[in-house]
Amino acid sequence: MSILAKNMKMIRKELKCTQSALAEILKVGFRTYVRYEAGERDAPISILVKMARLGNISLEQLLTEEISNFHVTPVHVQTLSLPVPEVKSVDFRTGHISFKKPAKECLLALEKSEKKILSVYRKLSAALQADYLKSFEKNYKASGKPAKPGRAILINFAELHRHQAPSKLPVKAGPSKSVKAKKKGRPGRKRLNKKVLREQIDQLKTITKSLPKITVR
Repeated sequence: MSILAKNMKMIRKELKCTQSALAEILKVGFRTYVRYEAGERDAPISILVKMARLGNISLEQLLTEEISNFHVTPVHVQTLSLPVPEVKSVDFRTGHISFKKPAKECLLALEKSEKKILSVYRKLSAALQADYLKSFEKNYKASGKPAKPGRAILINFAELHRHQAPSKLPVKAGPSKSVKAKKKGRPGRKRLNKKVLREQIDQLKTITKSLPKITVR
């Protein structure tokens, strides 16, 4: 399988879409998309641009670099209508960029380890993001002089995964009760909420519609 085919599959999985749903979002036939993902057919540039946008990565990354789940971060539909801010100053040493009257603030990462932790952070809910920042600030202040940067990043990376993983509730031992056997369906298949799926598809369609039209001569 080619790098492009692997990347398309990775983006689809991170978006939690079926092949059928992503085919609808890209406005191509189901069999056509399956061939794209299997590497059996070359996708046109318009499809490649849409896939890169959905994965929030560059077109160069999509074509030349085998990406992981840490590279794919969600695009927020609310930010699509915001005006492009004007750059005020840039400091490449500290990795700080300031804009004139920015509509919102965001974090950037340069190191590979930083990109991983930032990717997981962006996938958390707003409440968990706030809790994590408070915890990080508290631990950083309490430790005085921080240890090696790499160790601090690894510790917080593990903490993020703890927040992201579903918690296991303790099971109390008690008298056994007869449970009715559930009807078995096809193994490996999950029931999809059609309403939620439709909302997700519409949101992803909005992202692809925000792209300018591409004409190849």
